Parts: sequence; C-alpha cells; structure tokens
Amino acid sequence: MGVQRGECMRNTNTNTHANTLRPADGADYRYTRLIGTGGIGSGMLFQLTDEHTLGRNESRLGVLTDSRDYCKLHIICHYPAVLLGRGGFAVYPIGKVGKDAEGFALLAQLEDTGMSIAHVEIAEAVRTLFSVCFQYPDLSGGNLTTANSASGLVAALDIERALQELPPGAGELVLAAPEVPIEARIALLAEGRARGSFTVASVLAAEAETFGRLGGYRLTDLLAVNREEARRIAGLDEACADGGVIAERCYNALKAEQPEIRLIMTDGADGCYSYEAGRCIHTPSLRVEAVSTAGAGDALLGGVISGLCCGLPFMKEQSLGPGAVFGETPLSSAVELGVLLAALSVTSPHSIHPDADARLLGSFANENGLALNDAFRSMLQIKEESEDGV
Repeated sequence: MGVQRGECMRNTNTNTHANTLRPADGADYRYTRLIGTGGIGSGMLFQLTDEHTLGRNESRLGVLTDSRDYCKLHIICHYPAVLLGRGGFAVYPIGKVGKDAEGFALLAQLEDTGMSIAHVEIAEAVRTLFSVCFQYPDLSGGNLTTANSASGLVAALDIERALQELPPGAGELVLAAPEVPIEARIALLAEGRARGSFTVASVLAAEAETFGRLGGYRLTDLLAVNREEARRIAGLDEACADGGVIAERCYNALKAEQPEIRLIMTDGADGCYSYEAGRCIHTPSLRVEAVSTAGAGDALLGGVISGLCCGLPFMKEQSLGPGAVFGETPLSSAVELGVLLAALSVTSPHSIHPDADARLLGSFANENGLALNDAFRSMLQIKEESEDGV
C-alpha cells in the first residue's frame, strides 16, 4: 500500500516568500503541480585515477568517495520542490522503494523537501534502487544501476491508481523519467496528454528505440537527453562527434513524430542545444570550478521545469555567436535557468546540491556577474542597484 504521510505543506502566497522563485510576471505560476514517475534510489561514487576508458574485462582501483548519489526522478523533482514549493507548487512522485533503510531514508528526504509521498509504495520483497557511479579525472563517467529493484516494479496500474487520486486540474506537468519500466512511463504520458498536462520525458540511450516504438515521443511536449541519447534517437553512429549535428538530426527525427515537440540536448562542458518550432539555440555552459558533474543534466531539467512554471519563455529568441560565454546577454529563458542551476549543482560533490535554493541561486548569479533581464531578476527576487549602489 502507498505510504500516507501527508500531502505537500506549502505557502499559497506566490509573491512574498523570500526564498522562492516568483512568477516572472509577478502574478501566478503557469503550472502549479508536477506529477512524475521514475527511479527513486541512492548510490555510491567511485573516483577513477586514470583517464583511459574502463575495459570490458578490466579490474581497476578507484577512490570510494563520500558523495551522496540519487536517482533521476528524485534529482529532477528536488529542484522544483525547493525552488517553488513555498510558493504554492506541489510535487507528487509516483514510485516504489524497498522495505529497507535506504528506502525509508529516501522517503524522509522527499518529504523534507515538501514532496508528497502518498504515491510512493514500499515494496516488501525487493531492495531500493541502487546505483554505482564512476568518474574519470576529467569528470566524465557513467553508472551501473540495479535492474531488479523496487523501481522496476512500477506498473501502468500504479500510475492509474495514483492519477485517480489526483483529479485533472489546470496548470499541471507530468514527468516520465528513466529507471522505471517504459510501460509505466508511457501510461503517465498518455494520461497526461488526455487530461491536458504539459508532458516532459527523458530516456536512456539503450531504450531510445523502444520508447519511440511504443509511442513515447508522440506523447512528449519536452524531451531532455544527452548527446549519446540524442545520437541513438537520430540513428547516428559514433563517428558523428559534432554536437550541433547530433542535436539537429535528433530534433528532425522527433519532429517527424511530434511536430510541436521541444528538445534539450546537453553536451557536457559545451553547454546545451534547445529546439522549439524549428528554431535552434545553443546555450554555452557557465564555467565554474566543478567538483562533480553527477546529476548535472537532471538539475538542468529541474531548472527548466522551474523556469517554465515561473512563466519564462522556453529559450532565447536568438543564439549567441561563436565563442560567446554564458550571460553575455541578459538571462531571460527557462533553458538559461536550467544551465545556471546545473552550474551551481556541479560545485557540490553530491548529485543533488543540498543547499540549492532560490536565494543561493540568486547569489550565484550575482557572484558570476551575470546580466539578467527584468523578468529573470524579478523571478529571483533580486533588486536592481541604483547608480549610487543602493
């Protein structure tokens, strides 16, 4: 049975809480709740000391770090919960954890950030999702995640039951994230489309073809992928290394199935590419001293979702020229909020930055000398200084 430890506690005043992102227009959030399914779990991180790629039959020593690792649904949903939750935004994860110490700890963490855990079930016979991550010295890396975990038991019926308890309402997003079966994610996207929700999804490279064959892309309004996942969707081999080409080919493949789809493709230190209505914008990354890149792509998506909820446009009107830097022109879009949040996230050793909130995000923008347009400044509740510095 689902754990019934209460719904989200939140302040319904969207304009006054000092540590909450405000609606960009000063009125109301465009979206007021997020319903998501995906992996809920934890993990460990090994830091490798050699740059060469781990071989198929190789054993290698690595430093087991103290970094706290989390799974995709938790990471993505964490940021809207902490950035918007005190302003009246509700987050409802749908998933399963094991009846173990890790599962109970994760439930407490979800609840502590204001998420409802009413639709997170405790599974008796299996363990909570667990991931072993590794990073090379250049901070690239990968992970192995348990396929036989509680998250693997999430089914379309679980989605149906949860949505019956969450009647349709205006201003709703649904999120289908990896690490639960594709069928459950398709069920959430299909029901979201039927009830008029804005639908968001991400996919792993290994499941890109299956997700498309089952109609996932046709049901998605916003897809977030990395370059390897985009390459698989586009049907390109590894010989194609140009991020711009990969993003364009991926978007064209998606647009053939869903003409109105929006795309974000992260490209590591090179930033990200976003597509909407046939237009492409390349957004460079913000150069910071990175401690760990684990969770950065999921943080970016969490930031984009938060920006859309605040009423920011999805992406800029025009791309910056070659060699441009992040913040060269005033930040104005949801994608730029995502890039800003991703840059903040990599300054933490953990895959969720434990101190990230609206106030820290505003300070981080100021410390990096970033120009903001009026809507972005209002959203972050940053007052513009007068000529005498007051």
